[in-house]
This record gives sequence, C-alpha cells and structure tokens, in this order.
Amino acid sequence: EAGSYSNATNLTAAGECTACPAGSACSTGSIEPTPCSPGTFAATEGLSECDSCEPGSSGAGGAFCSKCAAGTYAANPGQGECIPCPHPLSSRGGGVTCSICKTGYYLQDVSALPVVIFESPTEHCKPCPPNADCSSPNTTLEALGFPRGYWRASNQTTELHKCVASEHCSGSGSAANVERSRRRLEHGDVGADALAGAGCDAGHTGPLCEWCV
Repeated sequence: EAGSYSNATNLTAAGECTACPAGSACSTGSIEPTPCSPGTFAATEGLSECDSCEPGSSGAGGAFCSKCAAGTYAANPGQGECIPCPHPLSSRGGGVTCSICKTGYYLQDVSALPVVIFESPTEHCKPCPPNADCSSPNTTLEALGFPRGYWRASNQTTELHKCVASEHCSGSGSAANVERSRRRLEHGDVGADALAGAGCDAGHTGPLCEWCV
C-alpha cells in the first residue's frame, strides 16, 4: 500500500510491507523507496509523497529543509538551493526576498517597498559615506553611525562635518547603537533627546556644537 514497499513476490497482506523511511516516498506497489528530490522532503516514515520546502528554505532532498542563511533567499516553494542576494542587498535568515542593504551600504528611503528595492537595488542601497558607520546590515540613512568629533545637521543628510573649533561633538556611535536608540524612542522607553542625531554633548547645541545652552 502507499507509504510502504517490498520487493518480495509472495506477500499475503499489506502489513508485510516495510514502511517507507524518512527522506523518501513510496507510492502504491513500490518495490523500493524513492528518495526525495532536491527541494522536497519527507519528515517521517510511511509517506507516499515528498512535500515541497517552504519559501525561505531549501533542501537537497531528505528528511528536512533548512532555513536560508542571511544574505540568501528562496522566493518559491520547492527550491533545492537558496539564492545569494544581488549586490548590494542582503536578507535576514529565512528570507523570501532581499530588501535590506548589506554591510557597508545604507538604505536611502525606508518607505520603499521590498519589491521595489529588490528590482532596483543600486538605486536604494548606497555606499557608506566617508567617516560614517554602516557595519550592521540594514543600516538606514537615519541610523548612520559616526564617531566622536563629527557632526551632521540632521538624520536626513549624509554630510558629516569634522568639528575643529569645538570638542563637544559627541557623534552617534555605531549604526547598531543608533538603531537601538531609535527603536527605544518609538516605544517610549527614552526621551527624544536620547536619540543620536546632531550629536552634541550636554550643554552644547547648534552647528558643529559651538553654541552653549
């Protein structure tokens, strides 16, 4: 019967057949298991058909499928391999598309739809500006990191200015730190002044942090 096999010719009952092992399928009348093909799997024994790997995963054929690693994707069910993201895009683990910028690049417009980013990656992901930090995948324009001693007018510009006359340009730290601060602000965990932006020490403000308050 389906889900089992036997190469014997003198069987008297279906129960005398052997259950099809995991990683293979056995249709009715099988004399041996049929291994699952790439992109399919059979998680348990006794199955008559192999199932397709879900989008975001792939498999060489066997008892399981594996989630796509970061930087790769599988858009369709039944893929034997995950596909590397096109330059300069990346993805999170288990990705079904690539819609974040890889390390060393930043996303210009966070409102851009994933499908639009994927179709025109170089229009949306730009090289990290000089002296900025884009060491985390999915760095955005707003979350650009920059070191102490530099200042930028707002989180909507890529221009970083070296502070010469003032020693109070605090910078923003790494891109990862800026993103964490932004998320805390969104959830009301910190005040608005805690979000790294122009980056001045307490008691200083204005262009290049040269004004005292």
